[in-house]
Amino acid sequence: MRSRLAYCLLLILSSFAACRKDDKSVFDLSPDERINQALSQYQAALTAAPNGWEARITTGTGSIFNFHFKFNDANRVVTYADIDTTSSGTPRESSYRLKALQQPALIFDTYTYLHMLADPDGTVNGGDDGTGLQSDFEFAIDTVTADSIKLTGRYNKTKVTLYKATPAQEAAWQNGGWRKALNFQYLGRILQYFKRLSWGTNAYDITFNNQQHTITFAWVDNSGNPHRVTVRFYYTSQGLVMVTPFTDGAVTITSLNSGSWNAGSNTLQVQVNGVTQGSIAGAVRPARVDLQAPRRWWQFAAQQDSYWASNNGFHVNGVDDAFHIRSIDNFAFLILWPAYGRQSGIIYDLLGYIIVKPDALSLDFGSAYIPPTFTTDGRIIFREFGTLGDVPAAATAAFENTNTQMIEARGYYLVQTGATTYDMVSAKDALAWISWEY
Repeated sequence: MRSRLAYCLLLILSSFAACRKDDKSVFDLSPDERINQALSQYQAALTAAPNGWEARITTGTGSIFNFHFKFNDANRVVTYADIDTTSSGTPRESSYRLKALQQPALIFDTYTYLHMLADPDGTVNGGDDGTGLQSDFEFAIDTVTADSIKLTGRYNKTKVTLYKATPAQEAAWQNGGWRKALNFQYLGRILQYFKRLSWGTNAYDITFNNQQHTITFAWVDNSGNPHRVTVRFYYTSQGLVMVTPFTDGAVTITSLNSGSWNAGSNTLQVQVNGVTQGSIAGAVRPARVDLQAPRRWWQFAAQQDSYWASNNGFHVNGVDDAFHIRSIDNFAFLILWPAYGRQSGIIYDLLGYIIVKPDALSLDFGSAYIPPTFTTDGRIIFREFGTLGDVPAAATAAFENTNTQMIEARGYYLVQTGATTYDMVSAKDALAWISWEY
């Protein structure tokens, strides 16, 4: 019996020994060699698209951008993007590399258009300082097929799919097709507050935000109720497409195709839904005036015995803080306080300058106005009453220019932009306005 057990044990040990000898031949390549082989295959896939790759990126903030990439074997990539008229028509070359991290990764390692979306400087992309538009420039490689490559951002988890471009798609970037689609950016040259989209008998005031890729439609319905709807859009080589169509009763807008820009009249020709000819141009008054907005704005703060505030003062002729109130020493913000006080039997409004003091905020000086006039056509008109406090010599120009603008004879339209926010727009020419928040 012992002899048979010993024989069986010998067979088992021999089997294990045989397995150990065979383990050395399970893989033909070392781990490093296998990784390098995989990276080489990914690079071959990237460079195997003769017309480059198309990509559509949705950032963490919800904005949608199109890109065109063309990779070569020297770890260089040429990029176009529909961020602005420069990036959509001027190729930018940078470097890229493939690296084995937790999984193989594609890294755009020098600054290019892709980095603009992730730039933490909010002035670059319209996002918040510190986070930008919450996008990526380092991507884990998920899957590779003959016609597509799927990527996931390593930090913000941005999902990107590269699709092999056709000759026509590449040509649309190279021959200015995409750049023409971004003619909407010229709307920034319209200096009037009101930018009017018109076609047929329809008209809407719009606010266009190219950095965030949003359009806000503003209108007043037949009952006098104001409406504002903001929709996201993405570009195509023809123009822009609404992520969610804009609707107002029987009116639906799914797309706006970009036409020619007339620099003389500052007018952009468009096609609504790819069919109907229309235009976007500046206007000096709302498409339909919210007749009750001035009184609603004034009474809201008066009833609270409180004020409206503005951080930057008046925007005039395309210039923010046109009168440089932010240059006043220790300036904090501007206030409009309805029915602030009484003098000589007159209740007056106050446009006050809030100054930062070592231990508190202080209302040091301001302009007083007699009770405003509310016109039947939806305007508010201010008339000067006097000056409160002593205006510092260094603040005199900012103070006087702001006061002169406030008492402009034709007054202002009030546009409600939120539950407790309004824009006050010059009825003279719509070239000056100030934003108020409560």
